[in-house]
Amino acid sequence: MSSENKTEQQKCQSILELPEIRFAGFLDYMGNLITGSFKPGLSPMKDESERKKMFVEAVLRIRTRQDFDDKLGPVEYASARRKNVVTMTMPFSDKILFVSAAPDADIDETARKILSLL
Repeated sequence: MSSENKTEQQKCQSILELPEIRFAGFLDYMGNLITGSFKPGLSPMKDESERKKMFVEAVLRIRTRQDFDDKLGPVEYASARRKNVVTMTMPFSDKILFVSAAPDADIDETARKILSLL
């Protein structure tokens, strides 16, 4: 594991310490999980192939939004509140942070906490 991946894994571990977080991981721009994991003791709601599909879709959404950066400014984060989970994506220069949280998480507060850890 490269030193960059170790640092990213440490960031994911810090994020997982937030009580509302279920999963934290860094994706490449092809939707591949570079590093990340679920909070210990939690079971994924989706199998691996479904998660991969969700990661690809998240990357496509972020990349599409970046087309408007020149007029609207860069995306700090994007989120979706679903019945069973909140998902958040945060773009970086060459990666995307994907986070899932409890469905009652305060999206803006959680995003601020995550960004402060990074």
